[in-house]
Amino acid sequence: MLNFHPASFSAPGKAVPLEINEVLTELIEMQRLDSGLDELDKVKKRLLNDIAVIDTNVQLEKNKLQDEKKGQEELVKSRKALEMEMGTLESRIKKYTSQQNDVKNNDQVTALSQEVDKDKLEKTAAEEKILDILFQEDEQKAKVQTLAKKISDEEKRAAEAKNEIQQKITDCDKAVSDKRQERDRQLTKIEEPYASSYERLRKAGKKTVVAHVTEDNTCSGCNMNVAPQMFNEIRKKIAITTCQCGRYLYIKD
Repeated sequence: MLNFHPASFSAPGKAVPLEINEVLTELIEMQRLDSGLDELDKVKKRLLNDIAVIDTNVQLEKNKLQDEKKGQEELVKSRKALEMEMGTLESRIKKYTSQQNDVKNNDQVTALSQEVDKDKLEKTAAEEKILDILFQEDEQKAKVQTLAKKISDEEKRAAEAKNEIQQKITDCDKAVSDKRQERDRQLTKIEEPYASSYERLRKAGKKTVVAHVTEDNTCSGCNMNVAPQMFNEIRKKIAITTCQCGRYLYIKD
């Protein structure tokens, strides 16, 4: 049900008591200031998120660069392993070739010759793989250099963008400070118990403390119905009226 805060009454046809208008006016102004602070808080969060997005994008590129560098390192490791394998094959070829001159048995000569031919084939295959890897290394090196240059350019752009955003955050903080001071002054203009009630509702999470009655006779804060009799009393401003949700009610002029 709707609650009423007693206030001075006016006889039919006379002007609305000034104090009721003043209380509502001051409460509405307080809400306007708080709405401004809420909006500034949203603006700052968006700006901080913009900085986070910039940092994330740069970091993603850096992660790509690290992956490309790892790919480059893997190619070097593969090439060096093949080069070691080629060295082993060359040593074996020399050893088997030398042994061919020392044996007199044709079967042994044939066996050594087969081992030499086999190692030569493996050496040729290793050489071809090394050449292919060297080609891949050149491509990977160019890719790493290009990506590193891209990151360097992006870091410069990111730093400039973040400086601009940081300036906006500084301006936002200044606006918040000014508005909070204005809010403190405004709070002193609101008499009790309305000031304490207003603060309590705000702390309870109600962004709208002073709600207008809509055209279909509902509280714009909670959408609960306002009875016709109550609507008329609110319209006539007989008293400061609150909804079941605790919000102060008024009718827009």
